[in-house]
Amino acid sequence: MSEFLVRDFSSQGGYTTKNTQNGRLPRSRHESYVPWGVTLDSKVVYAKTGEHTGFNMGRGKYRLKPYDTNISQTRRAEAQSVLGVMALNVTEYTEEAVNKVSTGVKQYLQTHKRNDSQGVTEMVKAQIGHYFFTGGRMGFGRISEEKAKDIAASVIWEKLILALDSGTLEQKLAIHDAVGRKILPKLKGPEEGKYAVLANKVREAWFDDSRYRGRRKKMGDAAPASTVGGIVPASSQDIVGAVDQKRNRGVDMFERDPNREEHATADSFYDDVDVRNLLFGAGISGTTGTLLQAACAFGGLHTWNAELCKQYMLAIVGYLIGGGMHSFHESMAIAQKAGIVNYNPGSYVEVLPTSFLQSVKGKNWVTRYYDVSVLGAIHWRYNSGRLPSHIQRSLVSD
Repeated sequence: MSEFLVRDFSSQGGYTTKNTQNGRLPRSRHESYVPWGVTLDSKVVYAKTGEHTGFNMGRGKYRLKPYDTNISQTRRAEAQSVLGVMALNVTEYTEEAVNKVSTGVKQYLQTHKRNDSQGVTEMVKAQIGHYFFTGGRMGFGRISEEKAKDIAASVIWEKLILALDSGTLEQKLAIHDAVGRKILPKLKGPEEGKYAVLANKVREAWFDDSRYRGRRKKMGDAAPASTVGGIVPASSQDIVGAVDQKRNRGVDMFERDPNREEHATADSFYDDVDVRNLLFGAGISGTTGTLLQAACAFGGLHTWNAELCKQYMLAIVGYLIGGGMHSFHESMAIAQKAGIVNYNPGSYVEVLPTSFLQSVKGKNWVTRYYDVSVLGAIHWRYNSGRLPSHIQRSLVSD
């Protein structure tokens, strides 16, 4: 049974408790609900559609804040950050899909090593060793802060293989990505063709063009590396939780560029962000694309059922959103382009695996963030957003 707060004109506080058996509020032509207010302890009060237009702030312990655009975005950031940290910490939600890719990566590397043991291990060290043995840099998914150049190639190899078997989620996905981007072009093989299948869909030219991507580095001193989970400010760490590794978050390094040049596809992406109260993290996620390519090449993603695809996407959410590198929308928009999930901008439950949704923590998350998890694709209609980005005057015509 799930408990919701709903607006009630006859109650002393202006709202009452509504319990539902299926974890959902009614949604039909005759009865539906939208987020309306927020209590002093940050619980959302829902109102029936049609009763949501007026607002009573209440008094004393019943005082409310209106559920406006700012509240919407704060709730979105919190919800997706909590989701990302859970995905990092509870590997059971994603392990079936992740292990398929890890096994494929390991088999690919070991097959080539049998043909040229020393040459392959030295090449792996040269190409990707510094991503995992960082010399003090704070890359998320690193194995050690020792310098790669000071470590034997055979040791780096062994630790990478071990991480594929028993490492953290962020280490496994970092290896999937690095092997796909840096090792596959060197060692070749039939996997290269599978890797290329999604390339045009998930690596559009504007993603890496500073004129159109829509992000710029933040001015001033860089924020220090931290363990703050997700994309929320440090002040919200008690709510969201922490990650195991200190790292430099993308959301601390980048901000939205109000002077990006017009570009039809980029405009469409940012229109969804603006009109639907979605979040800018660090721009559209190229890493989501290369991870999906790696999953195709080494794990057979293109042959998976919907549940496995959603599991791997939740793993990416853990790595990138839990890791503080991107927003949920910036990652899911890529999955939609690739045809991996059927994503409606702002939606959540439709793209999450049953391994998560049917878990106790998953059910609790859906209820706690119902305004986002279930209503996130539609509640923007009931509070003000911004003009679509391509008609904002600050944009420069190309």
